[in-house]
Amino acid sequence: MAPERKLFMTGATGVVGRALLQRLAGDKRSAGRNMPAVVALSRNVSAFPEAGVRAVHGRIGEPEGWLRDLEGTTEFLHMAALTGKARAADFQRANVEGTRSVIEACKRAGVRRFLFVSSIAATYPEHDAYPYGRSKLEAEALVRESGLDWAIVRPTIVMSRRAKIWHSLEGMASLPVVPMFGGGHVRIQPIHADDLALALEAWLGDPSLDRGTYDLGGPEVVTFRDFLGRIHRRKKGGDATFLPLPGKSAIAVLKQLEKFLLPVLPMSAGQLYSFVYDSTAKPNALSERFVAGQRNVDTMLDELLKYG
Repeated sequence: MAPERKLFMTGATGVVGRALLQRLAGDKRSAGRNMPAVVALSRNVSAFPEAGVRAVHGRIGEPEGWLRDLEGTTEFLHMAALTGKARAADFQRANVEGTRSVIEACKRAGVRRFLFVSSIAATYPEHDAYPYGRSKLEAEALVRESGLDWAIVRPTIVMSRRAKIWHSLEGMASLPVVPMFGGGHVRIQPIHADDLALALEAWLGDPSLDRGTYDLGGPEVVTFRDFLGRIHRRKKGGDATFLPLPGKSAIAVLKQLEKFLLPVLPMSAGQLYSFVYDSTAKPNALSERFVAGQRNVDTMLDELLKYG
């Protein structure tokens, strides 16, 4: 009989966490699968309708409240993160110090396998105006130095009807004139949340993937201009008219405005980095397992726009 497994998750209420929980719940209904029991750390313990998920109330920065619940954990999946618009100090506290906190908790509880969900933003060549990307890069260093059996995944742009980035891009592409920062020539490689969940599940069952860093993107690379143009065509029935806007100079202006107006700005300087630097995934042993079965851009957009 296979040994019992236990998966402890942070960030389980997020877009990717939900996709993974649904996938694990479906697999549990399949005979002959040694699927782990799932424990989810959350500030909202009533947010898990999935059968077989035990919710634990707590915060990642306060491990004393949930350390005992780590007992018997065989895999720890850390997905919780601060995203969007926030101050650099807040990103540091949530994404760097929060990661440090859960690593130390794993060490104290004797948990060996640790998977960290980072971001392709960690690969950007500079993060001067992007504290989120910098916080992910610093957190990756903590994971690699942890002494645990770690792995790191870096998703590109994750698409889901629940994802804020999807609704932002859909809204932008639906305008009569579509703003295009930096010319729109950077390359992106969007991945559907369900396809990303498939890759995370693969790590759970394959210790040979430990000690690796894996970029994860979809099967198709397109320019940002092409991607927004495809959305516009589906929504409006014709080709988009684009308004070219500066990229790096806009970042510089927004960075200064953030000192006084961050809460009311439509976006942060860092959020414009994806219009300036490529968000593509380097081939690797994990992504190559699933690239053939993933949704390409057109399939993804048709699905995302099906009900609205």
